[in-house]
Amino acid sequence: MTETKLPPVVRGEIQPWTDADPAGGPVLAAFLADLLPAAVGRVLLAGPHDTGVLDVLAGRSTDVTVLRRSVSDAEDLRASGHTVVAGALDGLAGQRPEPYDVVIAADGLDRLLGTDSPALDWPERAGLLRGLAAPGALVVLAVENGFSITALLDRRPVKERHGDDEWRPLRDDPRRPSSPAQIEDVLGTAGRRYALFGSAGRVHTLVESGALARTAPGLPGAGIALAGLAAVAEGTPLLAPVTGAAEAAARAGMLDAVAPGWLVVLGDGGPVHTAYTASGVADLTADGWRFGDRLVPDTESAETELFRLAAAEDVPGFRACAARLRDGAFFDRVHDGVALPGPEIPLAAAWIRFRDRLVGGHRRHPWPPWMADGDDLVTMWLAMSGVEATPEMLARGREIAGTESRPDLLSVLADAEAARVTAREQAGHIFGLERTMRFRDQQLRTREQQLRTMRDEMRRLRGGRAVRAAQLAGRVARLRDPKRLAGALKRRARAFLRR
Repeated sequence: MTETKLPPVVRGEIQPWTDADPAGGPVLAAFLADLLPAAVGRVLLAGPHDTGVLDVLAGRSTDVTVLRRSVSDAEDLRASGHTVVAGALDGLAGQRPEPYDVVIAADGLDRLLGTDSPALDWPERAGLLRGLAAPGALVVLAVENGFSITALLDRRPVKERHGDDEWRPLRDDPRRPSSPAQIEDVLGTAGRRYALFGSAGRVHTLVESGALARTAPGLPGAGIALAGLAAVAEGTPLLAPVTGAAEAAARAGMLDAVAPGWLVVLGDGGPVHTAYTASGVADLTADGWRFGDRLVPDTESAETELFRLAAAEDVPGFRACAARLRDGAFFDRVHDGVALPGPEIPLAAAWIRFRDRLVGGHRRHPWPPWMADGDDLVTMWLAMSGVEATPEMLARGREIAGTESRPDLLSVLADAEAARVTAREQAGHIFGLERTMRFRDQQLRTREQQLRTMRDEMRRLRGGRAVRAAQLAGRVARLRDPKRLAGALKRRARAFLRR
């Protein structure tokens, strides 16, 4: 094939400029490595992508063209030996290059236009990109979902959610697809679609949309999606945890429709796995989900069953379910490549994670609230599983479980409401104590007045005629009794002589 010469700069270039957070990551690189044939013809990589994606494409083709609108970014890539064109998508399309056999736009269509580009909407940009591909070419295009769970729960104002790097933003584009049905209307029904979970350009999880649409809460497919959503939520300040909304979406069969985005594949490619995660790949088979050499049945997890039993306040059922976990079948006995001694420590870590999700998610349960502050609940649950908790076991379990909850507005509001209830209860208790103290003060004042009255009466009695007459009668009685008078005089004389 004759090499097509392209100008180093086409219309729409930006300088100085840098597109931060390019699309990529090991998950995206692994997916493209499986999707691309061993040898391909001409390849176009449109938009900012990291070096991992470039390395995969360079290993499959000797004719890779990279389109970057930033001149400085393009110069940096040229120094690494790649064929780089600086400019906008409309500028490259205006040059009418030879069609490409593979077109990759995993960063989407937002960052492909420059300052001089026309205000093209999403379908027009997609049409330009597909126009650069040869008939039957492999096209990979990322689509952001404005109706995702993380977008709906984002607590930031709209103007603070995105930077100014789009130049021709598509946020308010009425023709921008925001659902699987709209994607099919624009791109057709012949492509494959994968739910994409990523943030800051880095792809954390990819799941085949069909498998994700058929999953339900507590099943392994929903667990993969929840792990991807948790990774996205790490970089997004949310109004509430994504868990509740994601489980509701999975229950309605709409988990794929509320994913952060999609990766659409048009054309034929190599066989790919059902899911790609940071820990490896997974495939949905007739027997369940296969994670490497491990086969997990496509059934409800023990955690989901425990949540349901706790909400129903079915303590006997909860105890029976906890007793079945003693064999460690639900937990991995390897952590950080080191085999753990028996199932006790993984079991403690699992119960600690369950306690954090149960209490941190403000879920209903039958146990007193003061047990949730320490390790009382975990110790009790371990006892239900036939394990006696020790401080060392709990410490190792906390180390493995880690901390996965972050403050969110819903939790803050729930804690604030609980604080208000506590404040009202304490205020009522204080009011009762103050009222009791007022009654006691009144009683003390009454008794003090009674004592004062009695002391006044005593003083009046001592100065009265009757008391004086009694005293005089006593003196006369002592004078009329000589023996008694003589004894008194002797005592006084002895006392005087002792001095």
